[in-house]
Amino acid sequence: MMLTHVVDAYLAKQRSLGARFESAEVLLRRFCRAMGNRDIGEVTPEAVAEFLQGKGSLSATWMLRYKVLSGLYRFAISRGYAAFSPLPTTLPKLPPQQTPYVYSTEELRRLLDATSILKVGHRPHVPAMYRTLLLLLYGSGMRIG
Repeated sequence: MMLTHVVDAYLAKQRSLGARFESAEVLLRRFCRAMGNRDIGEVTPEAVAEFLQGKGSLSATWMLRYKVLSGLYRFAISRGYAAFSPLPTTLPKLPPQQTPYVYSTEELRRLLDATSILKVGHRPHVPAMYRTLLLLLYGSGMRIG
């Protein structure tokens, strides 16, 4: 069976179970484009390893891709669309997560004081706006975006 048809059937099954599966759909469509228009049985372990690696260094994205593809291949094997899974059997050791940096009280005070030089033209409210934004982001732990 063609890879795109298997992906369509897998997405339909996941949605019938109530999953939104939007980001996984994007990933699976990208996988189909990377593998080309071929039968699911023709996908090689080397091509899958290349897709999992991506362009950058090893990161948590590798594990996300692996989990989505393992679900697809479990589905395909259980329904007889594929004879085996081309996914790697040994998982690489991912680099440790970065530890967050917490500003000291003095660093935060200097950062907030620096907002006073942000005057743009004749707009006196700009420094207060940036100061408020920094306090909100730092105090709540939110990120922009």
